[in-house]
Amino acid sequence: MENQITQIKQTGDQITEYCENIYTIVSIAEDIYAIDAKNVLEILKFVELSTPERLPSHIAGLFEYDGRIINVVDIKSILNIEPSPYDINSMIVIIKVEEDIFAVMVNKVLDVKRADMKDIQPVPYHTKHSFIQCIYDYKDFQCNVLNLQSINDWVKSHPDDSDVNNGFALIPTDSESLEILHRRKIEYIEKTSKNPYAIMSDKDEFISFFVGENKYCIKMNDIRGFYKLQETKMIKVPCTPSFILGLVNIKGDFISVVDVKNYFHSQKFPYSGSGTIIVLNSDEFKIGVLADAISDNIQIKPDEIVSVKRQENKNELMQYVKDGEIYLIINVAEMLSNDKLFIK
Repeated sequence: MENQITQIKQTGDQITEYCENIYTIVSIAEDIYAIDAKNVLEILKFVELSTPERLPSHIAGLFEYDGRIINVVDIKSILNIEPSPYDINSMIVIIKVEEDIFAVMVNKVLDVKRADMKDIQPVPYHTKHSFIQCIYDYKDFQCNVLNLQSINDWVKSHPDDSDVNNGFALIPTDSESLEILHRRKIEYIEKTSKNPYAIMSDKDEFISFFVGENKYCIKMNDIRGFYKLQETKMIKVPCTPSFILGLVNIKGDFISVVDVKNYFHSQKFPYSGSGTIIVLNSDEFKIGVLADAISDNIQIKPDEIVSVKRQENKNELMQYVKDGEIYLIINVAEMLSNDKLFIK
């Protein structure tokens, strides 16, 4: 029989759902926008872009990312924002929607924010393309949440050979700026070709959380959502590994909840019936880890991370030290490939 991930379909009462989303908050011209963090692959300083020919007006240039050439979109033209030039302090946000990867130019990356979905308001109007998905208040500012699927569909379906100014015209052309952008591109190529953690950006955003006395981190991109345990119903399943606390039903999916202290350290977590389930971002597996409490967002450079536990050629757990405090970083991809999570 083929191996199956530790999860069992079971009928039962529907639960009351509590959910938060993680958003990357950016500024575009004078306005503030939010991008669903699970779609953000990487955030880069503005680098040199290529323009092999006249591109559609909404494309600022092309960039080679992870072995493929992607569009760098001038989002201002799509959102009908007055054109304004970018500068060397602008940022490129790499985005994945289903199997498509593209990038958008933004003026600044302001924050990474956990937003309570119950507080988000629908858009009070209707348009043909619906580039804005919803609205919520960010520090007393109206923050528009971008509909990445609609933007991606529009970019793919609009070759746009009109005579309007190309997004590339908004890129700085002075010699000093061009030299800086070119140097950044070379540095990026060197970093991604030599760094064993090349999938990580210059500084990646991590969510830290407590389990007992230990403090763990998970990369923001590896998190699908947060759910309050006390708002769910835990189902204990017999004949499963001891590190599986049980199953919870979230949006019709049964999520296996892992006790990371037991999983990594063979120490049983004192289950209190409260805490936060961090659901991991995986299309194939339905897995979450239980945290006592969510702590801070922290930024970590790849060269600050070291492996602390290698078993059977797996780096499931890594370490980061800041101000004398130890953070244990969970490598989600390695964890989900471990046979420990499978039953026969």
